[in-house]
Amino acid sequence: MKIVCPTCNAIYKIPDDTIRPGKSAVATCKKCGGKIVIEPRVETRSDQTAQAEPLSGPPPSAFQQPPPPQAQAGAFQFITEQDVFKGYAGFWKRFAASIIDGVILMVCGLIIGGFIGFVYRFTAGTSVGAGALGNLGGIILGWLYFAIMESSSTQGTLGKMALGIKVTNLSGDRISFGRATGRHFGKIISFFIFFIGYLMVAFTSRKQGLHDMMAGCLVVNRR
Repeated sequence: MKIVCPTCNAIYKIPDDTIRPGKSAVATCKKCGGKIVIEPRVETRSDQTAQAEPLSGPPPSAFQQPPPPQAQAGAFQFITEQDVFKGYAGFWKRFAASIIDGVILMVCGLIIGGFIGFVYRFTAGTSVGAGALGNLGGIILGWLYFAIMESSSTQGTLGKMALGIKVTNLSGDRISFGRATGRHFGKIISFFIFFIGYLMVAFTSRKQGLHDMMAGCLVVNRR
């Protein structure tokens, strides 16, 4: 099997059985560090294999069979074997996931924010200060909910998990906490430009909102 780096066009050879049928993998090019996506291998049925013509001359045993192609030592390193890409998550699926997340955050915010505000009001503060503290708690709760879950092994919030979608970087890998944080607060810009940043999901080729583009993220289907 021959694979080519799309960034620098470096060519590598690997054994055909390196990748299991129905699975794809990602390799790192030694020359430029770029990601090489290896597409799923399709098994060849024996009855579809062409029959070789008989050879004239010495019997086949007289010929020395060339060794199978080997991966160049240190040429690249496999990162992970991954499921076949199932497409970008569309606008309505993402919208439904955000509704679920909104309900979860609203319930949790009422409980946690109400408790913090109650304690603050009746210990050392005023009702105005209690409301401000409760709002601050809601902001922190939303940030941690999205940033922690989208950078975790689940790669998505409860709403995204329910709808079968996840957040990745542009190479299809899990994102860091910092990138998830940037994506979350980037939604503020998408909101304040009359939701245009959200509506972009319906019209961009990779179904990215403005906050996705700013953070270098994709939202893709799990199944």
